[in-house]
Amino acid sequence: MPITSFRGEKSVAEIADVMFERLTPKQREKAEAAILKANPRLSDLSTLPKGAVLKVPDIPELRPKTRRAVDDPPAQVASEIGEALTSYGKQLALRTQQGLADNKEHSALIRSDAFNRALEKSPELKEQAALTTKALELRGKELAERAKTVETAIQGMLKDLKQASA
Repeated sequence: MPITSFRGEKSVAEIADVMFERLTPKQREKAEAAILKANPRLSDLSTLPKGAVLKVPDIPELRPKTRRAVDDPPAQVASEIGEALTSYGKQLALRTQQGLADNKEHSALIRSDAFNRALEKSPELKEQAALTTKALELRGKELAERAKTVETAIQGMLKDLKQASA
């Protein structure tokens, strides 16, 4: 049985349209029933992650879309995993950038003249501010290092996937 992947379709009817060519309303109903039978997890699309593997049911009177039906299943899975890894890498990069920007903003606030004037009245708070500044600097370095480590790992996994599916 050929497979395809879930790409975030909102209904089983959309999945049927992705799997099969030019469906009439009656054919779509039949396709939907067969798709649900072959893929019971589709009863609740909200819990299905993008990239999940779906079986394309064999319905003799319906013609599967060539591109989706004849793809090499391992290559399809590798492609989906690659897309998910790439997406995760992008999300992580955005979160890292936001974390670094937040650190920079907090450090600037601690170093501001107004903040330092307020600290002059309390040596304990001044000491806390110095410790906080050091902690923010360390956090920024750790964020950057972790992001680089994960990016390197993702690139390695993508390379391995490409080699495995070739």
